[in-house]
Amino acid sequence: MKYTLLEHKESNPNTIECKYFMPKEVLIDKIDVLVVSFFGIYPEGTLGRKHAMYISKKTISGIIEFNPEAIILDFRELTYNWGNSLLSVFQDIVLFKDGENTDDEPSFPIIIAASSKSSDGLVSLLTPSTSKESPDFIFKDINLAIKEAVVRGKFWLDH
Repeated sequence: MKYTLLEHKESNPNTIECKYFMPKEVLIDKIDVLVVSFFGIYPEGTLGRKHAMYISKKTISGIIEFNPEAIILDFRELTYNWGNSLLSVFQDIVLFKDGENTDDEPSFPIIIAASSKSSDGLVSLLTPSTSKESPDFIFKDINLAIKEAVVRGKFWLDH
């Protein structure tokens, strides 16, 4: 039998964009921190499923391309209110970077930069229902996010 190949092109949501950044300054111990910035609008609920897949794809591609010791998901310019599909982004990163870890090894550092456009939704999504405190990995100041990413990246690298 002779098979015919049909070209398939990836489809990307048209309401979201991605750019990669790394600090220009040399960071402590030369830790590489990748900032994956997303811009646009994340649809609410299940309408955001393709957007979550796009965020995962771009994030994993950035990790492969730049091989950082820590990553910042920069949602400061992304409007996000709610939608559980975004959790898959974190699951994909963990599977990719920590899939072969032992219980003694630290998890790959994931930091979040948020703004008023996204922080309420992200805090709600990422705070366990039994917790009264916000996650310690969400920052509104990108400089504080980078500083924390350096600390966690160094710890991850050393262990």
